[in-house]
Amino acid sequence: MMEGSLSINNIQKTTPVSDSFRKKLVELGYRKFDGKPIKGEICYDAYYKDFNVEKELKYTIYCYCYDLKGMVDNPELFEFAFETQINAGAGVIGLEAIQWDFRTEESSEFNIRFFENRVDAVWKSFGSIKFPS
Repeated sequence: MMEGSLSINNIQKTTPVSDSFRKKLVELGYRKFDGKPIKGEICYDAYYKDFNVEKELKYTIYCYCYDLKGMVDNPELFEFAFETQINAGAGVIGLEAIQWDFRTEESSEFNIRFFENRVDAVWKSFGSIKFPS
């Protein structure tokens, strides 16, 4: 690649929508970590947020940022995926949110909070067991 040129991967990672979404994650308390060892090379960024009660971990929500241009139709709808695991007592249950609209700041915050609230409701429905037990 020529010096000073911009690759397709860099374009995806620095779009105003992607930048503002990742800034929103940080604003909402998410912290950056290296997701490539877990999700592979298409994961260009990753964030997590611990949810605690009485200084004990309830669960952690992860957000993985994917560069899927050329792999799927409407890659912007699959760019950000949220995951969590909940201790259900007899085992661990995983929840994942994909194909959500994060293209505006309003939809981003609404959808992040919606997922967080649904995860908490599921956690409570399984007995509010802290992680790990």
